[in-house]
Amino acid sequence: MTTNNEHHEKKEVPRYKIRLAIFHGPDQQTLMTQYSVNISTGGLFLETTRIVPVDTLLHVEFMLPGKNNPISCKAKVAWTNEPDALKKPSLPPGMGLQFLTLSLDDIHTIQDFLSNYEIVPTW
Repeated sequence: MTTNNEHHEKKEVPRYKIRLAIFHGPDQQTLMTQYSVNISTGGLFLETTRIVPVDTLLHVEFMLPGKNNPISCKAKVAWTNEPDALKKPSLPPGMGLQFLTLSLDDIHTIQDFLSNYEIVPTW
């Protein structure tokens, strides 16, 4: 009997389709603007053709509609969807970013936003 290890990976956090302006760059002084495709408390998918290597650390900032304070944290590139080699054809070219330094307040803000905003889980 063969076992499929893919089903034993960490539990997926639901991601929600939402288009937000995401400011990102190597530091707070060098931020570019791109747009998210989806978001969860664990990270987001950033639509971009300026793809950087997996494990690159970035500074990420974004505002959630109806919220007063920006969400700001370090993130790392967890995976990439290269234009000429799409790992997930259902998504545009871009990068999956994993949040690394979200504060507990920011996690609660994202959870609250996702549970109260009219958006649809993408899983």
